[in-house]
Amino acid sequence: MSQSQMNDQPSELHEVQGDVVHDARMTGRPGDPVASWAITMGLGGLLLGYVGATDSYELPLALRLGLWLGLCAVGGIIAITIERAAASSGMRSRSIVAWWALLTTCLAIAMVPVIFLVNSTGSYSPIADLPLFTLNSFAISAALVAFRLLIGTVLSHSSPSATAEPAVTDEVVGAGRPRLLARLKPRLQSAELLALKSDGHYLRVFTDEGSELVLMRLKDAIAETDPVEGMQVHRSWWLARRDGIERRNSDGRIELKLDEENWVPVSRTYRATWLKQNW
Repeated sequence: MSQSQMNDQPSELHEVQGDVVHDARMTGRPGDPVASWAITMGLGGLLLGYVGATDSYELPLALRLGLWLGLCAVGGIIAITIERAAASSGMRSRSIVAWWALLTTCLAIAMVPVIFLVNSTGSYSPIADLPLFTLNSFAISAALVAFRLLIGTVLSHSSPSATAEPAVTDEVVGAGRPRLLARLKPRLQSAELLALKSDGHYLRVFTDEGSELVLMRLKDAIAETDPVEGMQVHRSWWLARRDGIERRNSDGRIELKLDEENWVPVSRTYRATWLKQNW
């Protein structure tokens, strides 16, 4: 019996087959920004244009709506890029407030040059108004990011894919292969599973062919690692057992080498169990 079976009880699992189901599963969830940002920026552009935010009420309504919808479209593209980059780089926070603050700050800073260019029409030189542009950008970004997170939460609970995912079978992953690999894109499904790292609502799956980020809890992922032998060595890490894993002591902590960029910490909670395994 593998260590994953010893540590975790079977749970009801949501399964994914191939890229189509994988992408559909992510769409509309808090982890995937596309649907949420599209709705947020569409409604936000209409509202900001209608009320004439930041003194734009002096313009005709049609022009205001066009201006704000255009700005929100640009902001949406930037926001999606920022959110995906932050998530894939491991910056996804467990705290929704910290995640909101991070996205707000990045989006606000990125939009200041856009706002500056929009206002640099004719002979007007808006240099003196940069502090005001920055303040407005932070205020509007804060509201839009908050609304995006709210929309994402609503969509994640109403999305049919959250409750109606097909089961993974041996035909999908291959007999004797970890079922978890079926959640990855095809090029990684035949790879060797090396490690799992929890990152907020995300889970990074490491293989010998590369890694991928999926929306899943570590506990549920460990239950899908069988028949690969391994164990959880940290609250955020599960590591597959391999011969000759390099180890080091860093400030009194034991760390195991995953690859040239990643060392996996062995926490005190799991150290005794790990030592008994004689890795």
